[in-house]
Amino acid sequence: MLILKKVNYLWRLFATGLCFLLFSIGSLILGYLIIPSVIAISTITKSKKSKKHIVQYCIYLTFRYFTQTLSCLGLVDYQFNGFEKLQQDQGTLFLANHPTLIDYVLIVSKLPCCDNIVKASLWQNRFVRKVISDASYIPNINPEQTFDGIKNTLSKGNNLLLFPEGTRSSPNKPITLKRGAAQIALRANAPIRVIYITCIPSTLAKNDKWYKIPAKKPVFTLTVGDLIDPYLILQQCNGLPSVAARRLTKILEEQLQGK
Repeated sequence: MLILKKVNYLWRLFATGLCFLLFSIGSLILGYLIIPSVIAISTITKSKKSKKHIVQYCIYLTFRYFTQTLSCLGLVDYQFNGFEKLQQDQGTLFLANHPTLIDYVLIVSKLPCCDNIVKASLWQNRFVRKVISDASYIPNINPEQTFDGIKNTLSKGNNLLLFPEGTRSSPNKPITLKRGAAQIALRANAPIRVIYITCIPSTLAKNDKWYKIPAKKPVFTLTVGDLIDPYLILQQCNGLPSVAARRLTKILEEQLQGK
């Protein structure tokens, strides 16, 4: 029994390194070969879909197959609860907690089209910058320009994925948010869906090295909550944005911790 556990652990360690390599190489192939080819074909065939939506759909398919690969290799298991709720959402903020490195990959593997806010460092990453640029993701560099980009895409009915913590969560520590996400929702008058993520046992958490894998296969559970209307909260706070932002932030903190 101990030998089998050791063999399984060594296999998962090897397969984890392999998947990191596949992800890096795949990002280059996607950005510099697959996406340009698909865009060229869509131009020739005079497709009515925009470049942005074509690229985001390519990302969705890539992540869908990547997550299936992780599962087939025995690295992780997944449970997706309530994702059918997102199918009819338009102009909605999807807010998720961020316990692991692959949270974004898992969520987007279920979303054929969704905008995202990308931190400044990734725009300098040669493996992914071409993809995120072609997908028209919003750079988180200048606060006002970032908000203008958010408001613009939400007003067009596009959905936007955001990790309000800004970085990965610290394991076993409570989530404390600034009011940024609440203020965005209130200023843009955008409904909110909270996506609560758990990973048991913990893996690829903040400050974890890729080779620091748990003794057994982790299970990810992603659960979509009910719609939150920020305008209703603003009304309950007598139209006072600062009070509404505090109340909404408290609600988000609770839901992002599964309460």
